[in-house]
Amino acid sequence: MNDSVQPASPAPWAIALSPRARLAAGVGLCLLIAVVAWYAAQFVPLVGAPIIAILIGVLLTNLAGSARVASQLRIKDVSGYALRGGIVILGLTLNLKDVAASGATSLPILALTITLGLAFPLLIGKLFGVHWRMRCLIGMGTTICGASAIAALAPVLRAKTEEIAYSISVIFFFNMLAVIIFPALGHLLHLSDDGFGMWSGTAVNDTSAVVAAGFAYSHAAGVYATIVKLTRTTLIIPLVIGFGLLMPWIDPDTSAGGTHLGARVKQALPWFIGMFIVASLLNTLGLVGPFAPQLQLLARFVLVVAGAAVGLQAHWRAFAGAGAGPLLLGMGTWAVVALSSLAVQAWTNMM
Repeated sequence: MNDSVQPASPAPWAIALSPRARLAAGVGLCLLIAVVAWYAAQFVPLVGAPIIAILIGVLLTNLAGSARVASQLRIKDVSGYALRGGIVILGLTLNLKDVAASGATSLPILALTITLGLAFPLLIGKLFGVHWRMRCLIGMGTTICGASAIAALAPVLRAKTEEIAYSISVIFFFNMLAVIIFPALGHLLHLSDDGFGMWSGTAVNDTSAVVAAGFAYSHAAGVYATIVKLTRTTLIIPLVIGFGLLMPWIDPDTSAGGTHLGARVKQALPWFIGMFIVASLLNTLGLVGPFAPQLQLLARFVLVVAGAAVGLQAHWRAFAGAGAGPLLLGMGTWAVVALSSLAVQAWTNMM
């Protein structure tokens, strides 16, 4: 997938502004888009603010001819700061004690679904003509937590903005389907509250969608699904580190191939993942206090800002060049995760 863009010549107004002023203007534009997307999502909650922000950004860039403006406003820097900042703030909402309490039950199922959910796109995606970076992003987004997991992994993979936007869009599509059909399927299969909570907690992507699907089934299912989802979210840490360690073999162009293990570990642990761990520990120790719900909203909003920045850098030709392969791969990965979760529960009589 080619996202090469001719360098934009500086606009007269951009020459007069300092780099910091241009960055501030870029942040302001992304904040404006994020506020509009956040408000619009109240009317279409199944779509969600991140996707709306990406769509607004894409429309502005491709229809209003603002690609040059996006370049001058340092939108790439804005997206990097917002993606990493949102992940760190998200860590402040995680209580590792809750994760440990549910881990004994959910971790074996999560281990299987994540293994299959990552192996399927990495191995099968090549048959669909999907680039390895997008295969990794789709697998990570499906098995862990949608846009948040993609945001965490993208810098490690050095993913292109179009790959990030397309991957989030693919994950969103099947995430929306899951919210609509999972409760009905759960009743059809006569799943218990814990059984459905486990299923939605392991097979629905975004946290808000897990909550929506779980509580649509029952209050008990919603509570259990949320705890399982928190366990999934903490697995961002080892998986991002793992991908970082494997980069020399995944990507032949990675210069770290000849470095020793210690250097690869350092490269595989981005600063924001380290801060994510510290933030989670702060919440676990009770230092965050009653502000966790507000911080969760802030983390979601910062990721919406990142979505706006990603959309402002996306171009039609890159989407068209990707074709239908990523969508088919996302569907297959989603089906593998959902069916394997049900299969394990049926085998262990947990349904």
